[in-house]
Amino acid sequence: MAVTAVERRSATLVSADAAGYSRLMAADELATIHAINLFRETGEAIALDQGGRLVDSPGDNLLFEFDNAASALQAALRFQAFVLAANEQHVPEERMQFRIGMHSGEVVVDKSRIYGSGINIAARLERLARAGGICISEDIRNELDVTPPLEDIGPQYVKNIPHPIHAYFVDVPGQALPAPPSSSAWPAIAVLPFVTPGGDRDAEYLRDGITEDLITTLAMWRQFPVIAGNSTFTYKGQTVDPAVVGKELGAQYLVMGSLWRFDQRIPIAVRLLDAQTGRPLWADRWSTTLDDVFETGDEIAQAISVALRPELLKDMSERAMRQAPADLTAWDYALRGLWHLRRTTRADGEQAVALLERAVQLDPSSGFSHAHLAHAHYRMLQNQWTVDRAADLGAVIEHAETAVAYDAMDANGYLFRSLASSLQGKREDALRDLRRAVELNPSLPVARSLLGQFLGMAGRTEEGLRELDHAIRLSPRDPQLWSFHAGRGVVLFVARRYEEARTASEQAIAIEPDAASAFSMVAATSALLGDLPRARTTLAETLRLWPTLSVATLRAVVASVPEPAVDEYLRGLRLAGWTPHDDDVS
Repeated sequence: MAVTAVERRSATLVSADAAGYSRLMAADELATIHAINLFRETGEAIALDQGGRLVDSPGDNLLFEFDNAASALQAALRFQAFVLAANEQHVPEERMQFRIGMHSGEVVVDKSRIYGSGINIAARLERLARAGGICISEDIRNELDVTPPLEDIGPQYVKNIPHPIHAYFVDVPGQALPAPPSSSAWPAIAVLPFVTPGGDRDAEYLRDGITEDLITTLAMWRQFPVIAGNSTFTYKGQTVDPAVVGKELGAQYLVMGSLWRFDQRIPIAVRLLDAQTGRPLWADRWSTTLDDVFETGDEIAQAISVALRPELLKDMSERAMRQAPADLTAWDYALRGLWHLRRTTRADGEQAVALLERAVQLDPSSGFSHAHLAHAHYRMLQNQWTVDRAADLGAVIEHAETAVAYDAMDANGYLFRSLASSLQGKREDALRDLRRAVELNPSLPVARSLLGQFLGMAGRTEEGLRELDHAIRLSPRDPQLWSFHAGRGVVLFVARRYEEARTASEQAIAIEPDAASAFSMVAATSALLGDLPRARTTLAETLRLWPTLSVATLRAVVASVPEPAVDEYLRGLRLAGWTPHDDDVS
């Protein structure tokens, strides 16, 4: 087969598509065909006047090519102005509106046709746009000498494009914008009375007690409304339809459970349901004994709430990820940020920061969004992803303080403010905030874990280990479980219990094989114990995972660890064979 030479060139691509075209065709075919022909002819004339051309027009889609972004945007704005004026003579349900997407990239020219991934990106951006609106890529924005008013909708993952596209809505004069959505879009959760086999009075008392404890414990999270027990207990003893109950209570999620007795053993089963569909989202089991249940009832309710919370936030985040960008609220942006925070790549960390910043812009008084934006910046520091340590540290401090200021009863604000204090070496401030976080929400395992670490660093080893063990017992499947074990390693190292510190750190590695800090602890403790082969192996793994490790960065990470322990830690790493490039500043 002969290969024909083709032309490649840079171009600005504009994809326009009629919103509601199928509905309009079903209502009046002839009027719709007349309208699409009018808009096609007008679009082509405007493109030619702006130095561009109409490349293709299948069905209700129009594809234009321009030499530069400025001409393309001017043509798009003129086209939308013409459509707006033409629609004035029609009632709203008969109006044809266009969504427009714009992107710049290289195209391959074959006679009158063009090809390239930029065409696909423009088409995907067009689907993000509001009816009557324009959505542009960051490449377009960067090419414009004069930038019109824009709404930053952040990085967008679109179909068949392997990387996110940072996108913006253009302010189109005369465009009818949707009413600003409410920022308080928290979906409610209802805990229905647990069920038991009939006739077992003791089991009924236990059932009602655990239901009430769970309602109270969930309410302490302050992250979603929890329907009061006075309302949910009206369904006691009834067979319920989740959709009906959800509608009657105004709840999007239902928690249902059962409790029964086998001699002295009491198994407990719990389910989380989508109230609208009845679809099960999560289920788990616990077990206790009749002798222990009155003492462990609170702890069981805590364990259930700790297991429920990430499943709730996961489902909420996934719903937000499916939401059209034009309809996103501040709450949706915050949930999208949490979706990325659950992932472990630098790109996800950067996305989390961008999305949570957008949430804060839309709702500056959201303590939840400020707290998790502080968390996102802390993750950039913790994982050595930061490109500007001072800026990320400043953001952790600023947003943690703001979170506490806006919601002084939310434990998360104090938790992240404690991390800000930790990074500054302010152990007492961190310890105070962690105590407050645990006081406000005893079911917050990360706060208990950090409280244990800071107690250990203050020389209260056994008290610290008890808090860490409580966190592990409270949330045995926690996404941060590895850090609880790594925290035990820090406390034990400060107490100079190196063998136990190494064991705890190895447990952390077993859960999270990429835990660089845990590998470094195994390297240091192994060297101090005289196990140099193990020390060298784990040091090599540390440097593979943390290639920028230096004395300065390490001291910054462990700013709250007592100085003698840090010096001993560095000595252990040097014994393992580490020769830091900045050793002279240590």
